[in-house]
Amino acid sequence: MTAHCDVPIRDEALLDYWCGDAQADANHHMEEHLFACSECAGRLERLTSVAGAIVALARRGRISGIISRPLLNRLQRDGVNVRVFSLTPGETVPCAAFPGDDLVVAALRADFSGISAVKLSVSQTEQGPIAEITDIPAPVRDHEVLFATPGSQVREMPTTRLRLTLSVAGDDGRLLGEYQLDHSATP
Repeated sequence: MTAHCDVPIRDEALLDYWCGDAQADANHHMEEHLFACSECAGRLERLTSVAGAIVALARRGRISGIISRPLLNRLQRDGVNVRVFSLTPGETVPCAAFPGDDLVVAALRADFSGISAVKLSVSQTEQGPIAEITDIPAPVRDHEVLFATPGSQVREMPTTRLRLTLSVAGDDGRLLGEYQLDHSATP
């Protein structure tokens, strides 16, 4: 096994491998590399350790913010109860969180062609801004931004309308889409 790697595996590729989203032929080459390279194998081990902690945190309602589709898929495979609401620009979708939901995810679809980063703004119709996340890497491959909120936090919300806005990050600020969730309070 080599101690120094001349061609280290990219972090994104290691994450895809751990999440099970890598192609079979890519898995074969990656496994060959990992068996021969202690540096990359160690990075995968550290990533696996962190990822296992993320699963535990999601089950405890401690994960919020932007997540990737491979991470969402892995959380679901590991038994985290996830409720997903998919929205396209201009769409209004009814939503609620149920007692068993560990995580509630708004999947915001848009065209991210030629964009490097986006901004997500979340506001409540009656109360104004709730959150703003800037400099989210544009998810060109998946065509969606996944905004995760703990199920316990969503269950505490009153009946309300949430407005989510995606725009190009930085000076451009061009609007990519507005989405609305009609949230029903948990009885």
